[in-house]
Amino acid sequence: MVDAYPADAEIPIPKRDALIILAVHSYIPSQANPRPELIETLLQTLQGRDVSITFSMPKSYFEKAVKIMGLEKLAAKYGARIIQPQQHVDYKIELETSRGTKITVRALRAAFEESLTKIVVAIPVSHPQTILYLTMPTAALQVLEPKDAQNLYEGFRALYKYIANIYKLEKNTFCLTDGKFVIEGDGPIKGFQRYWGVIVTGENCGEVDYITAQALGVNPEDLGYLYFYFGGSWPKIKPPRLLEENKIQIKLTSNIGILLSWKRG
Repeated sequence: MVDAYPADAEIPIPKRDALIILAVHSYIPSQANPRPELIETLLQTLQGRDVSITFSMPKSYFEKAVKIMGLEKLAAKYGARIIQPQQHVDYKIELETSRGTKITVRALRAAFEESLTKIVVAIPVSHPQTILYLTMPTAALQVLEPKDAQNLYEGFRALYKYIANIYKLEKNTFCLTDGKFVIEGDGPIKGFQRYWGVIVTGENCGEVDYITAQALGVNPEDLGYLYFYFGGSWPKIKPPRLLEENKIQIKLTSNIGILLSWKRG
């Protein structure tokens, strides 16, 4: 089930021990990074539970991004932990390449434990590597050791398949697309911010991304990670009324033609 809420409304989230996975796109001040006020709302709601926050970046970039977003103060205020993936990856995932060989990536074990809720927070970004960066790429890539995540960029078709396969292994997710603003054009850094005013949630990142893409005027079938996740059998989900009433058409990244080359693979 997929739900939608006004961007500043109270959002019902699972009040359980949680790993908050953030789609952090830059270690410099960026409109494409998560809104600190939304992160604070999540932490406030989860007070009294065991909560960690993570995203995948090289060590120095990670530390800069934490400071830019004010995560240190927020974590201290609400008793949460900040986890640097490269210091805590102790779980190995075997993936099959497009050539049929196997590769291994290292990830946070917590992302694959059913007892812990993964709250995945993404911003809709027209992205030079994924066409539209939503909750499934966040869930799959932001829990990996940064070097291993970078090593997955071996062509768009392979990347989309890796994203889908990693996400399929994860357990117990709550997916949240923070669409108060979307980043159009050549995001995340060179894109431009546009107000939308909607938050989309659900327990399946594939369904959340599918419905969100439709509402933003993007054909979900152009998102390779959704194709591999659903196996080409697209879900029949009725969009929430709020999304029907707030459909827009976002401007996509300028290299959209290259990104769609995965369809010819």
